[in-house]
Amino acid sequence: MNNYVEVKITDQDVARAKTLARARDAKKEKFGAGRHGNLSKSSEQSHTDGLYGEIAIAKYLGIELDAEIYDDHGDAGYDFIIGDLKADVKTATNGAAYMNPWLKVPAQYKKDQKKIDNCDIFIACYYNSRKSLAYIQGWVTKETLMNREKERIPLNKGGFGPWNYIVKKHEFKNIQDLALTHTK
Repeated sequence: MNNYVEVKITDQDVARAKTLARARDAKKEKFGAGRHGNLSKSSEQSHTDGLYGEIAIAKYLGIELDAEIYDDHGDAGYDFIIGDLKADVKTATNGAAYMNPWLKVPAQYKKDQKKIDNCDIFIACYYNSRKSLAYIQGWVTKETLMNREKERIPLNKGGFGPWNYIVKKHEFKNIQDLALTHTK
């Protein structure tokens, strides 16, 4: 039994995610394309998938989605301020992530660590496109995340993916327990 929060992703949400993802992805000309997880996806699709989790959090908490596009740099490493906590949302789309979720935070580069340093908590989501549902699976503190050894996930084609911090479901805190006061 899980205690996920289900959030319906409407056609309007999908259109908003795709529009915002296109704008976020346009910066790849300047900064390069970032892709995590399924490396066969385009960087724009990676942005879109991530936005489904962000939209779910915004809808569930009744807060605004950060739609700002930064011309000279990436974002600050967090997606929301919830109470006084800077929160980064990580969204998985692989079906296995529903039953056996994990929170995977990139740790390959100095810029990854800089983003982690700017966050207080990390929220795990799963997006099921067939059902048009995002599931908020739980969250962890930066301390929990940083208490892990970096790991590399074996790739289907052989070799290993980039370094990540990984936290498993049994360590997630319930999203309903997240203190909600003011937000960004």
